[in-house]
Amino acid sequence: MVPALGWGGAQVFCIQMCNELVKYPGYDVTLVSMYHHNPDKHLPLSMLDKRVKFVSLGKRKGPDPKIFLRIKKLLGDIKPDVVHTHLHSGYYCFLAYKQLKDFTYNKIHTFHNLVKMDAPWHGRKAYKYFFKNRIIQPISISDEVHDSALKEYGADCNIIQINNGSEPVKPTAAFEEVKEKIDTLKKDAHTKVLINVARISRQKNQQLLLSAMAQLEKDGANVIAIILGDYLPDDKKIYDDLMAMKPGNVHFLGKVTNVSDYLLNSDAFVLSSIFEGLPISLLEALAGGIVPVATPVGGLINIVKPDIGYLSKEVNHDSFLAALKAWLGAGDAHLAQLAENGKALYKKEFSMESCVKKYDVLYHK
Repeated sequence: MVPALGWGGAQVFCIQMCNELVKYPGYDVTLVSMYHHNPDKHLPLSMLDKRVKFVSLGKRKGPDPKIFLRIKKLLGDIKPDVVHTHLHSGYYCFLAYKQLKDFTYNKIHTFHNLVKMDAPWHGRKAYKYFFKNRIIQPISISDEVHDSALKEYGADCNIIQINNGSEPVKPTAAFEEVKEKIDTLKKDAHTKVLINVARISRQKNQQLLLSAMAQLEKDGANVIAIILGDYLPDDKKIYDDLMAMKPGNVHFLGKVTNVSDYLLNSDAFVLSSIFEGLPISLLEALAGGIVPVATPVGGLINIVKPDIGYLSKEVNHDSFLAALKAWLGAGDAHLAQLAENGKALYKKEFSMESCVKKYDVLYHK
């Protein structure tokens, strides 16, 4: 269950997870969205395996007490063996969990970010009750998210860590078209391409990326940055401010459904965030052999080691610029080795297949 299938890493994760789970014998998978699905604002349902059922509960924006009853009715009707919530859909299930006592089912909640970003204070207070009483099993997705959960809820809440996973990136039928599009943005055949796959927001901190790119442009560096992502209405000012400061070597291309084609036509994956969980976009970059350059936050710290990519020492202009310059100055052989190391790490620890195997064991406890 998710609040809505917005254009975010957690939502992509849920879709990919459903697609993997439905392959398991005996699994009947339903993906529930609390809000109506809006094709203009949400991920396309074509991303879902046809065997996955999709249910929309029609939640209104803002307070909507009826959603608690709709969730209760849905769970009472389908009587699932497992309810797995993500993002803030978790605390909307509390009423159903307390009142539906006639059947037994596992209740799982995954934190996709630092836990204070996962729920408001009153939601966290209620979660603590459900976690302590073993009503809901909490799951963290990275070392830093796990540490934040332990700090907030305590070791007696039995928090389990299962690292995020993702499906491998593959070119689509639009691959050559995207290649040609990116070529038109380059200065010449030797231009390096950075790709930022992230919603335009304070968290993703594209302002830092733009300030570093502006300096690289002044220095004459032959590099461009492509930013793939949309913004929520509340973040319109952030977008406007970014457009006002945008140097000529940065290109905003909005949201796209074929992110893989852009990743596979790029030289490096870049994140300038001020906080993170374990970004699906990073895992997809590793799977595609795209070297990451990132700030030292969230799960990035545990993944972007010197043998994988480039991590700035701090989240500031000078440090991030230094990381970008280190990548630009690296030799082809070294970059090729980083790419191979990233693909090996993905295959070993971060594939959706390995992630779902761990959840499958948990579901049967």
